[in-house]
Amino acid sequence: MAIRGLPVVSVTIGLAASLAGCTQPQVPPPAVVATLPPPPAPPPPAMPEGGYRDYQTPAQRSDGSYVTPNFEMTNAAAVWHLRGALNVAALACDQAGGGVLEGYNAWIKAHPAALDAAAQQYLHEWEETGWGDWRDAYEAQQTRLYNFYSQQTIRVAFCAAARNEIGTVATVADADLPAYARAALKRLDKPFIDFYTAFDAWRDYYAPKVPPPKFVATIPEEPVEASAPSAPVTSAQSVPVVPTGGTP
Repeated sequence: MAIRGLPVVSVTIGLAASLAGCTQPQVPPPAVVATLPPPPAPPPPAMPEGGYRDYQTPAQRSDGSYVTPNFEMTNAAAVWHLRGALNVAALACDQAGGGVLEGYNAWIKAHPAALDAAAQQYLHEWEETGWGDWRDAYEAQQTRLYNFYSQQTIRVAFCAAARNEIGTVATVADADLPAYARAALKRLDKPFIDFYTAFDAWRDYYAPKVPPPKFVATIPEEPVEASAPSAPVTSAQSVPVVPTGGTP
């Protein structure tokens, strides 16, 4: 009896192996990708403090930088422009934090020879232009420089920058003054550049977006030869009307 039961066990094992071979592989579910909402749009630019609707920023050069009185300067011009900027600060910053007048007076008293040499050299450079009105041009440039640093809208930020410079300029050696002046003027100009940049961003954001007019190529027409005018019809050339009936 035990011998007869062996084939049954063998068939059962074979069937189990066959069923195991037909089992489909388990496919993992797709990964869940979290979707985040898009970031909020940045707020519209604000008009910088002190600006007003019709404020005009200076022109920009091809590299995007703003035109100020301080570019393409000689060493003498840089020193004299720095002296002019700090002179404006000494006169104008009492109501915007002060702290400039005493330092300015100490500087010009400690370095009179270097400042006088820069002033004379700068004046001579204008004379060398050969312009008949070079002195008027020089005076106009000085007025432009003073007006630039006297802008009320940027007074507080400018005075803060001037206080930083006045604390160190008196310690600069005369030989190092031109290099220092160039770097100092960039720092003194930064509040103005920042203001111009912010104002233009505000203006450009709210300016009406008007598309430019469509360009239409205009080709000049070729002249048309005038044809000879037809001769007017006279009574002698007119065609007689033939009556259709009755006595002529």
